Amino acid sequence: MIWFGVILTLSGAMIAAFYAISQRKLFSRGQSDDERPAESVVSGSAMATGAVALFIAFAVSGQAANLQPGFWRFVAVTGTLNIVISYCGFKAMQTKDDVSLVIPIRDTTPSAVILVSWFITGESPTTFGYIGIAMLVMGTYTLNVQTLIDKLYNGRWTWRAFLEPWLALGRLRGVRYALISSCIGCVAITYDGLAARSGNPLLAVACVLSFSAVAHTARACLTGFGKQFFERGRGMPWGGAGLGLLYAAAATLYFFSFRFLLVAYQATVKRMETLMVLVLAYVLLGERKDFRTRLAAIALMVAGMLFIIWR
Repeated sequence: MIWFGVILTLSGAMIAAFYAISQRKLFSRGQSDDERPAESVVSGSAMATGAVALFIAFAVSGQAANLQPGFWRFVAVTGTLNIVISYCGFKAMQTKDDVSLVIPIRDTTPSAVILVSWFITGESPTTFGYIGIAMLVMGTYTLNVQTLIDKLYNGRWTWRAFLEPWLALGRLRGVRYALISSCIGCVAITYDGLAARSGNPLLAVACVLSFSAVAHTARACLTGFGKQFFERGRGMPWGGAGLGLLYAAAATLYFFSFRFLLVAYQATVKRMETLMVLVLAYVLLGERKDFRTRLAAIALMVAGMLFIIWR
């Protein structure tokens, strides 16, 4: 049933891509800092809405919780780690470092999750699975780094250009935050899988989102953004609430996919979100990227996914 797990993951990736595009449109409203909605307010309302919606869905569905030993520990670990990941991601984007240097490092999670998931759960991919993971990870990295090459190297490929995100680790704080976020993400996604398999996935996702909702809301209040919102009344957090439903749907599909996929496979296939965001940005936002220079990376990603399915 690995193919069904892949379908669930790809469906989640598509919804996550819509989430990313919607978030980009939301934060592009207004030109001044005073008009732009605060990230913490949006994230807090999104996570809270998602959590409440999933708790209601779980209650209405009438499904049993089916809690196994360790469920609450797994939820607590991944919920806490996701708060740290959000903080590191926020710090990475908050720096003045070029985003095209940050994203390739941030999306390297699948390359290390093989080792982490094996250490924690004992899972190990097949030979074809390893090949598929390597191909999809390399394709994702190449697709991401193409933006950097277009921007900083006028589209000219060199080994230095290809490795630039890693070479920037020593001098750019934002890139280091992205690497920390990626490393912690390897542990968090493994515990996501453990939580999804040791209880009802709907309940697991709802609990994990609750952690994030509390953290983001607390940050909004502590930094004064919550007060600014209520004083300005910019139509938020309704936008964040809409985002929360998308995020909850994507996360639910991801969690259910753990029932059919190894953690390493799921973490890798969900990187197809990168390609989906590129396509949706082209169609919905008019961001014209040259797909011809990205065909090799796209082909590598698709081939890697097929290797995982045909492991």
